[in-house]
Amino acid sequence: MGVPKEAVEIPRGRRRTGSTALTLYICALASLLAFGIYRCQKPYGRKSEIGTVKWSPAAECNPGTECGAVIVPKDYIDRSAGTASIAIARFKATKFPKKGTVFLNPGGPGGSGTRLATQTFADLIGDDWDLLGFDPRGINKTSPQVQCFNGSSDFNLFVANTVLQQGFNVASSRNLSNPAIEAQLVEQAREFMALKKSQAELCAKNMGDELKYMGTATVVRDMDFITKVLDGEDAKINFWGASYGSILGAYLVNMLPERAGFVVIDGIVDPVNWSMAGQLALIPPKKHIASILKPVPVPFFMQAGPEACPLTQHIDEPYQDIETRLEDFFDALALTPLPAPFGFRPGFVTSGGARAFLLQYLQRPQKWAESALALSQAMAGNGTLLFNLLVIPLKERTPHYDLARLGVTCMDSPPPKSPAEVPTAEVLVAELMKSLREVSQHFGASASVGEPDGGCQYWPVRGPERFSGPWNATLDWPMLIVSNTMDPITPIQSGLRINSLMPDSSRLIIKDGPGHCSDAFPTPCIIKLIRGYFAGSPGEWDNM
Repeated sequence: MGVPKEAVEIPRGRRRTGSTALTLYICALASLLAFGIYRCQKPYGRKSEIGTVKWSPAAECNPGTECGAVIVPKDYIDRSAGTASIAIARFKATKFPKKGTVFLNPGGPGGSGTRLATQTFADLIGDDWDLLGFDPRGINKTSPQVQCFNGSSDFNLFVANTVLQQGFNVASSRNLSNPAIEAQLVEQAREFMALKKSQAELCAKNMGDELKYMGTATVVRDMDFITKVLDGEDAKINFWGASYGSILGAYLVNMLPERAGFVVIDGIVDPVNWSMAGQLALIPPKKHIASILKPVPVPFFMQAGPEACPLTQHIDEPYQDIETRLEDFFDALALTPLPAPFGFRPGFVTSGGARAFLLQYLQRPQKWAESALALSQAMAGNGTLLFNLLVIPLKERTPHYDLARLGVTCMDSPPPKSPAEVPTAEVLVAELMKSLREVSQHFGASASVGEPDGGCQYWPVRGPERFSGPWNATLDWPMLIVSNTMDPITPIQSGLRINSLMPDSSRLIIKDGPGHCSDAFPTPCIIKLIRGYFAGSPGEWDNM
């Protein structure tokens, strides 16, 4: 790598000429290269830089946006901790007068918000808003970022063929009273906890105290700070967020109710449970496996038979028959995993992996045809497509993803008060068994693949601020809550709970349909209601 001109500065005063000066220059250059110093500029730690917006060249931004970073305090309680750089992308309003800025968050946690600053969201929210996608603490282009592994290859090797990738194997969900099932899960839980402890120790070594600042409460402070920088001290904080983004929205309106403006949350996570456990709620019982099989959401699948839906055997086959075949397949895999030697790498599919795969695809109705094909091929003995679809997302992750999700959830969850509170493998399995019996016999032990939480008891640091309520703030303008009736990841009960906690400061839209968040199956009705909310029609909303 070359050294920019500004990297070497020849001091004023006594000048040296000829070979002496050349020798000193070469020595200085060699020293810079040896220590990896490639440019001389003010470090981010200086107070004078806090509040600076560093805009990037247009070539580095997505088309139609301006992008860069805002320099914020790393720690809002202890300003001596230095600074952080929050990556932003702004899609500017095209209609005037401009109403303000709307922050965008896609969920995760770990999802990059900078990619959301697009015309698509302008069509949803309105042309008279600046749309600000941002990467929250620890994520993507924001610095410091969570990077516990040396790269995506190390991360993928770490999880390959483990319970983190394949999920927990349940011998049979039809006979949960069999004590052998619980005993097998305990052995898997020990592996799970050892892997989680290894992750935490890697993060402690490679990240140290930088992990302290990744929690949701700190991100809310960032939104407040950035709003004041971009729109002025008195500007309100406006927000749209989905999935984990609903947590960020719920924290915002309850931490800073007087600062909250227009806030929409979609695909609701229960913030009370989140702040108590730092993990997503599991799915509600049973009905969701039916939602992919019943003829209501996609009638042509069942009516057309195997030609359109390979999981069916004939036209108008009852979904219960397909469900039975799937359970038979899962039980068979629990005894004999399915080889997948011809995928992007050799591997195999377990019962836990197959269940986790189906759960992940239940949230994506537009991909049901693809998942039906993968499952039908696997049931016929060819596990290649199912294996690839289950594992390739891990292959494609960049170092920017890493353990960013845990960086957030472990800062949001309460630490054990004593060693006695650290859960054992047996305690974890007791919770898994409870989920299988009371939440979902199909997927009660499968959420950890798509929602990789857990292990926060080993996390090496705790943050400067953790919010745990109350959750009943009074707002000047009601928050808008959007929930699907058949969301397999964030159940409608969570939306109902927030609405019940804030009855006078929230409005709830219920979308009767499948998928995770309302945009899984976008409808003109939902789009019109959200756009109308951001347009600000008080009379219309007061009647809801």
